[in-house]
Amino acid sequence: MGIFSIFATPLGYVMRWIYELIPSYFLTMFVFTLLVRLLVFPLSIKGQKSQADRARLAPRLERIQKKYANDRQKMQQKQQELYEKEGVSMTGGCLPMLVQMVVLMSIIAVIYKPLTYVQQMPAETINTCVSAITDELDEKKDAKLISQYSEKSYYREMYLLQSLDTHAEKIEAKLLENDRSVLEAAQVVDQLEKTKEDFSFFGVSLLQRPSHTGIRPNWLWLIAIASGAAALLSSIISMRYSKASMSQEQQQAAGCTSGPMMYGMPLFSLVIAFTVPGGVAVYWVFSNLLGIVQTVILNTMYSPAKARAQAEAEYAERRRKKAEDKARLKAARLEEQAAWQREENEKRAAAKGQGKKKPAKPATSDAPDAPAEKDGADVPAEDKGE
Repeated sequence: MGIFSIFATPLGYVMRWIYELIPSYFLTMFVFTLLVRLLVFPLSIKGQKSQADRARLAPRLERIQKKYANDRQKMQQKQQELYEKEGVSMTGGCLPMLVQMVVLMSIIAVIYKPLTYVQQMPAETINTCVSAITDELDEKKDAKLISQYSEKSYYREMYLLQSLDTHAEKIEAKLLENDRSVLEAAQVVDQLEKTKEDFSFFGVSLLQRPSHTGIRPNWLWLIAIASGAAALLSSIISMRYSKASMSQEQQQAAGCTSGPMMYGMPLFSLVIAFTVPGGVAVYWVFSNLLGIVQTVILNTMYSPAKARAQAEAEYAERRRKKAEDKARLKAARLEEQAAWQREENEKRAAAKGQGKKKPAKPATSDAPDAPAEKDGADVPAEDKGE
């Protein structure tokens, strides 16, 4: 948890502010989880939009993969060119997702360590209180219980609060041994007891584990079962949206692994929910339910499935238009060829008709001389008498 303390410390102030308004850890965890989800929602939107953009390019990427299946270098080059042409980043959603993951892990640190981040109790004081319990466990040589109070244990502070019923006096005595005044020791114990009381919900302590009564049911079982049910519902909805953005081939390929993932993780979560403090299981319930709402909203705003379907429809429309253009071009060429053929046939027919026509008969030399007749007719009568 050390790496997440950078975010956990300011988030602890937020949860402390909510806790002062609502002195109940049950309600505080819900409001706190909701508030933080709202704060990181813009990052969620950005990540979802990047996912939808990649889904829009998925059909074209798959065609590239099929075309260059035997040339991996060429395939990667073509994919990169497509991403650059469409202005889509291959890692566009990674940074928002990484920030969200860090923030959510920081939330877990705040939930699991209420004394450190909410009550802002010094680490030295917490260690002193824990040592009062572990000293007794050392004498009993109970290694299993000692491990629950080690600094590596996620639920160390919750187990400390749970142990107040039997160790409050020993904790106060240990504080006095470490040069704390009587007043200071009493104030620390009072703060621990007040925090313990705030972990109660309708008389049920959320510090207890659902399995603390063995196989005998208790009210915490409902929280553990609700945790598993919320995880299952979240898994089903996420898988549904994920499959909707895949091709038929990808869905068939994922069919063998989707079942174990869909049911395996929620079942594992259910088992774990019985072995951790009820407050942790409550957080899992809230987190899963709010995650489901967020998933539905994001897929309504930017749906990868719709983006892929639209891309496939646009590709089909382009192919249809291309086929129509090709058919029109072919028809135009055929018409042009037919017109040329008709013109050639007409030329051949005209040439053949001219070859069959007879040539005209030339004029003969026995015909009278027209100009001589003309000269004789013009001579006057008196001249003829001479």
